[in-house]
Amino acid sequence: MNGQAPITILLPVYGRSALLAEAWHSLQDQSDPDWQLLIADDGSDGATAAWIAAGPAKDQRTIWIRRSQNLGLFANLNAALETLDEISWVLLLCSDDRLLPDAVATIKKLRNQWPEAPWILSTHLSIGSDGEPLANTSAVDHCQFAATTCTFKSDEFIPLLLRYGSINGNLTGMAFSVQFWREAGVFRSDWRHAADWEWLIRASEKAPVLLNREPIAQVRTHPAQLSNANQTSGDELLEVAAVQRLLLAHPLLKNEPRRYKWASHRLQFQLWNLFKQAAKGNWHSVLTGLQHIHITVGLLPAFIALLTWLPQRFRSFYSQLR
Repeated sequence: MNGQAPITILLPVYGRSALLAEAWHSLQDQSDPDWQLLIADDGSDGATAAWIAAGPAKDQRTIWIRRSQNLGLFANLNAALETLDEISWVLLLCSDDRLLPDAVATIKKLRNQWPEAPWILSTHLSIGSDGEPLANTSAVDHCQFAATTCTFKSDEFIPLLLRYGSINGNLTGMAFSVQFWREAGVFRSDWRHAADWEWLIRASEKAPVLLNREPIAQVRTHPAQLSNANQTSGDELLEVAAVQRLLLAHPLLKNEPRRYKWASHRLQFQLWNLFKQAAKGNWHSVLTGLQHIHITVGLLPAFIALLTWLPQRFRSFYSQLR
């Protein structure tokens, strides 16, 4: 990969003009100002478009793609990526998140130090609705299998995707060359939630991934985030279960005796969400969700995994009350 290829910050946008300002300011605060911003505006409202026109669009480093209708997150990303040259490197930034000041400089440094890895995942910091710091769950998860920045080949990475889930944890902070994205294949545009997780499987089969343990972004948790809507609609469960089935059938995991235990643990989170949806009277997706859990790992193993995880769930709940 060309170490001098430009860094393009790809910012998918659909409303949220108030939070967009924070994402934009985090770009202006970069220690390395040599970046390009590609705004993929997926049919936003007039207020958001007016804000973009008055701010980011006036910066000569900004390219603004404004769609007349909403394509959906991953279709929007695919369409935007197709406009870029193969030599370009992309850093994804969701509209409700912020980059840390050295994000661009760090990605440039890493791709030069690790030329064998055409894609990078990074640990991130967590913030709440108002930008307040939250428990750094990304770092805790990544520390379980990598204390420092390092690369993983597919035979190491595929088991991690089943045992620990979506290693990136969020689109923000994912970086890759456009050439590599094309080699790995586009994101599934018919999915709303786990298309990045599914893409990680294909990407790891093409080239080693670099896991960067130096945080480059702050990822926001808030009530209006897309993942909450995907939980309610049932899209999250269906797609997570589909990824589990892909991984359970993967050749690199066929001799792994713990694979169903790992998958049951991942799906117990989805089973817990179904219980919460049922308690709210949202029965429309509960039966379908139970069916998909059953055909993936079985309801009993998922329920046993849920019971096993209850002490941890209660500890997390009480810690948030303090």
